[in-house]
Amino acid sequence: MAQRVDVQYVQYYTPDSTARRVMPAVSTYFRPLPVAKKRKVQRICVDPVALLGIVVATAMMLMMAVGVSQLRVEQEKSAVMEEYVQRLEIRNSQLEAEYAASCDLEAVEKTALALGMIPAENAARTTITVEPAQTQTEITLWNRIGTFLTGLFA
Repeated sequence: MAQRVDVQYVQYYTPDSTARRVMPAVSTYFRPLPVAKKRKVQRICVDPVALLGIVVATAMMLMMAVGVSQLRVEQEKSAVMEEYVQRLEIRNSQLEAEYAASCDLEAVEKTALALGMIPAENAARTTITVEPAQTQTEITLWNRIGTFLTGLFA
């Protein structure tokens, strides 16, 4: 191996051989530096679920208002129709009373007898008995299977 060379450093300055630098006097009063204040950032955070809820609630309120207005219109129509039905019932009772007063039952009976009708008391009564139809025999499971296979291979 090669030998290492000894390095010697030369010191040009010796203590107290250089001129001293003049230092300014340090003042004891320190003025504080202005601190930059952070400005508050005004953010309006909108939650999409809350916004959707507000929109749905508003839509439902509008639909409810429309429904209430339609209900009122239909109630007014119903009241008009009830009044009309009452007037018709009154008119019907008046017409029935007028018809009953103008109808001559004796004249109707004479006309019916002249046409050949007879009173209900004089009509002959005949009683007819009807025998029930014969009930069909119940179809068993084997009959159903046989019918199915016959229809399948026929």
